[in-house]
Amino acid sequence: MSGCNGGRCFGNRLYPGYNRMKNIFTGPALCLAPLAGYSDAAFRLLCFEFGADFALTEMVSAEGLKRETPRTVKLIRKIDGEGPVGIQLFGSNASSMAEAAEVAAAVRPAFIDLNFGCPVKKVVRKNGGARLMRNLNLIGEIACAVVNRVAPLQVTAKIRSGWNREEENYTEAGHILQDAGVSAVTLHPRYRSQAFKGEADWSHIARLREELDIPVIANGDVKSVEEYRKIVGITGCNIVMIGRGAVGKPWIFAEIKEGTKWICEKEERELISPEEKRKMPGLKAPSGIMEKIDILERFVRMEVELKGEDLAILQMRKRYRSFIRDHYRMKDYRNRLSHSEKLDDVLIILDEIREEIRSNE
Repeated sequence: MSGCNGGRCFGNRLYPGYNRMKNIFTGPALCLAPLAGYSDAAFRLLCFEFGADFALTEMVSAEGLKRETPRTVKLIRKIDGEGPVGIQLFGSNASSMAEAAEVAAAVRPAFIDLNFGCPVKKVVRKNGGARLMRNLNLIGEIACAVVNRVAPLQVTAKIRSGWNREEENYTEAGHILQDAGVSAVTLHPRYRSQAFKGEADWSHIARLREELDIPVIANGDVKSVEEYRKIVGITGCNIVMIGRGAVGKPWIFAEIKEGTKWICEKEERELISPEEKRKMPGLKAPSGIMEKIDILERFVRMEVELKGEDLAILQMRKRYRSFIRDHYRMKDYRNRLSHSEKLDDVLIILDEIREEIRSNE
């Protein structure tokens, strides 16, 4: 493999400070998955406050990042209070991915993640994401090029079980990535042909964990404490990545840690600075709809501060239902929230929900 020594990549560029951060993939840990359109800085901060140990950015185009387009650069922005954040890149050219990784490394992320699992058509059509599960040689070239370019910064990769059942190849992909020098592999155990339909086959994660020497991160269908217990029991993984289960429910990390008497090792592994720790409240999931409304209001305000009112209010429209779905009149309020154009309009509606709840107590 080009650029590798005996199948192992060696870096030739040093980024001061990275070697002082201990390996964040030793676990146990809960991670926020990269979610296009959702895992922006404000949402990541909420997840950290509710107990996420590390997180990933939204999926970032390598071509856009190497050109440093303003829209793409904003995706890798980190805000005060966040814990360790990895930047996820997608693309299909090894040279471009390596160049983009170098740009990303300059903002000092916790690690770089390579997307080989996105099933979305617009990504697959460009030979990116899960399409690369049909070209394992290219996966190896990309991984080796990125590891070599940004060492000692850690590099991880996210894959699927394969293109379809007939082309199942996640163990082969895992070995190629391990040989290329990645620090951990995340497996979403569905085929590209499934997208997000059907059930995730956690036995695939268990098998990959047995096959590899590097950490395997479990992902797929974890939306509750009980599902967390099941995926850990079946796979044996001590790092679990949560995606859709956190949408509208950033406190799922607190629920899991409260519900499983989590033993947090952040102090020992120095994942976050003392300054960041002091900013983070104790783990506690909201006890009712009123607390969820308060969290939603803070979230909206943060989005407006980061993105500007027009864009933030527009992008928030898809989030309201998941945040306050357990209110019996949510449909009426959601329709109004979805047509709101200003922050003041949103705040008025949230106050109306609070007042109705109080009057019914």
